[in-house]
Amino acid sequence: MLHLITRMDGGGSARNTFLTAIGHDRKQFRVGLIHGRPVPLTAEEAAVMKADLKLLSQAGVRVFEVPALVREVRPILDARATVALWRLLCRERPALVHTHTSKAGVVGRLAAWLARVPVVIHTPHGHIFYGYYGAAASALIRLVERLLAKITDRIVTLTDRGAEEHVRLHIAGMEKFVTIHSGIDLAHFRSVQVDPAVKRKELGLPPDGAIVGTVGRLVPIKGLEWLLKAAPQVLAQFPQACFVIIGDGPLLGELRQLTSKLGIGLRVVFLGAREDVPECLAALDLFVLPSLNEGMGRVLLEAMAVGCPVVATRVGGIPDIVADGTTGLLVPPRDERALAEAILTLLRDRSRRAAYGEAARRHIDGRFDVETMVRSVERLYDEVWREKHPAT
Repeated sequence: MLHLITRMDGGGSARNTFLTAIGHDRKQFRVGLIHGRPVPLTAEEAAVMKADLKLLSQAGVRVFEVPALVREVRPILDARATVALWRLLCRERPALVHTHTSKAGVVGRLAAWLARVPVVIHTPHGHIFYGYYGAAASALIRLVERLLAKITDRIVTLTDRGAEEHVRLHIAGMEKFVTIHSGIDLAHFRSVQVDPAVKRKELGLPPDGAIVGTVGRLVPIKGLEWLLKAAPQVLAQFPQACFVIIGDGPLLGELRQLTSKLGIGLRVVFLGAREDVPECLAALDLFVLPSLNEGMGRVLLEAMAVGCPVVATRVGGIPDIVADGTTGLLVPPRDERALAEAILTLLRDRSRRAAYGEAARRHIDGRFDVETMVRSVERLYDEVWREKHPAT
């Protein structure tokens, strides 16, 4: 069987795909992974991609690169990618193809249909039905997804809410969907032990005051401008607080300019992409995810695993992960006042933060680990194969 994804850049969908491919039962599956050649990548993303592909190869996963497969909509390259994938699939003759993310899902499922691959599974890792493009483009995307759903055996959503959104938008009937939560290495996050004071000093953060942080690519869909717009309201009551943004991306310059415009440059620290994210999360007093759309919010699981209380937006699959008023607080997207008030509510109440953090750790126990995810994916493969080949 073959996994197919556009970018192996260390993002949530790439980590999910990597962990699934490397975790498959080798007695049951011969595994391959097809990826594109994304450009540009930051130095950190390129290093993650290189390391992951090396680990896959060492684990016996056959790795194929299709240079024409890119994330952006490029009609000529997209046509070339479809042809290249069709040829590859005709040569390899997999029993099953599992596509990941929207772009790879379009060209990959079309190529698999043309190559007559017996079973086709797709995981969108969220969706791009809102928050990314204008009304006309979003309508066209929904139409394309409805057509592709007809040649897809199952669509895997990361949360039940994700499946419900697809059904509500008439992508397919509920029978086409199955929920499999994205998994993280819970044991690794559980084992993190950090002295917050030492970590603050290491990161160059002020020794006093609350640390409010977030992690993610610096791209519009992550809604980071709304976090920065909320910061002055928080700092008016907690002037010693510090906002930490971990990650890299094309909006770095714009976000830095916004901090200067808002007069909060001295209280906002951009740490860039880091390899010690678990330790950084453990040093936070509060984690905030202000996304405009999110399939599940894998980084929420990571924050919750180290016992960090969270504030997040009520979009995509996030409400299925964060229990509002129990493990964190949920607010509407694009609402800096609501976001600031939620942050202030938790900064004012240390015992509430501690209770939310402990509840968060319990909430994800056993439900969101890698082993559960991979075995659930394999059971899905077996189920669909038996449906289509009852005599085997």
